[in-house]
Amino acid sequence: YMGYQEGEIIRDHDVALSYVLTYYEECIPSFQGLPDAAKKAILFTQSKLQFNHGWFVQAEAPPGAMLSTFKRVLGSNEASSD
Repeated sequence: YMGYQEGEIIRDHDVALSYVLTYYEECIPSFQGLPDAAKKAILFTQSKLQFNHGWFVQAEAPPGAMLSTFKRVLGSNEASSD
């Protein structure tokens, strides 16, 4: 999953959250109760963008590190209108 092998401990909290939301959404009832479109939007930001909101809000990273994945996803077919 996202570069991790089966049985490997996911130490990145964003990747771990994405994994739980993808495979065990029943563990987070507030997520499970959302409409499918909202779930897709949340998973998109957590999985594909790998966007660190903390870095962004606190200006802890240079723009290239913060926005390179965002730019790549927008320029590819990974970002769909739904």
